[in-house]
Amino acid sequence: MELETANFLHILEDRVRTLLEEGKVDEARLSADTAVENARSVGGEGADRKKDLALALEVKGDMHRSLNEWDSACTDYQEALGLLGVNFNFDEETGRVAASLAGIHDNEGRRMEAKSLYERSIACFERIGPSALLDVANLSNNLAFIYEAEDNFDQAETLLLKALRISHEHRGPDDVLTASICNNVGSLYFKADYAEQAREMHMLALETRSKILGEHHLDTAQSHANLALVFVKSEEMDAAKGHFDRAIEAHEGNLTEASDDYKIVVANYSDVLNLLGEEKAAKALQERAAKKLK
Repeated sequence: MELETANFLHILEDRVRTLLEEGKVDEARLSADTAVENARSVGGEGADRKKDLALALEVKGDMHRSLNEWDSACTDYQEALGLLGVNFNFDEETGRVAASLAGIHDNEGRRMEAKSLYERSIACFERIGPSALLDVANLSNNLAFIYEAEDNFDQAETLLLKALRISHEHRGPDDVLTASICNNVGSLYFKADYAEQAREMHMLALETRSKILGEHHLDTAQSHANLALVFVKSEEMDAAKGHFDRAIEAHEGNLTEASDDYKIVVANYSDVLNLLGEEKAAKALQERAAKKLK
């Protein structure tokens, strides 16, 4: 029976996703609503019945989230979590729903709610074991950003280093996720005024991103921009300018995707050039950027 339910919900999820991709929003809503209503109509207080309804609500919540209907998605996820309760047999389902709800609260700036849910999700996935450790890494990374925003650098560092260890062990050093976490650790150290540690982590991120993504990828551009700021802080201006140049070149090849990031890098580089007394170079850079952004 459990396998049949899992198959049904997988089919439902695929159907709702396909309908949304095809622009058939009303049909997607009908499919999700019908599944929830059918699960409710079965009734019963057994754990499996509650789980079936919770999973139908998860699919409905995912639909609302994809449509940016945050309040409705939260309502569905919250009811699903209430049904799943603290049954460790449902750790996978609870971890997944808690992570989805945490993401909404996080994006909406509700830090306390997001923190609690991220922690609940992490605990669920840690109990599952090795097969869920990459989920632990991703969620720890997300939770670290909240602690960093609260200037709790110690807790943020603990979470990021845990995420980095997991990613390094399970995905290897030459991996996009590993590089991304290295970048985040570097940014944390930079903010906490640990310049040498920040440089080391950003260099690791840059080396990996250059190797597997290429010099013109936006992630590589981000690493160059971050390293530029690290070198400015240590007053190694030639190195800083070199990384700024590479960051700008990469951004200019991807302006449709990252014009805002490009503006930030140009502004930072212009400030540095003005600081160095290179006003003409700063003005030329700003004029070049203005033309590129037309």
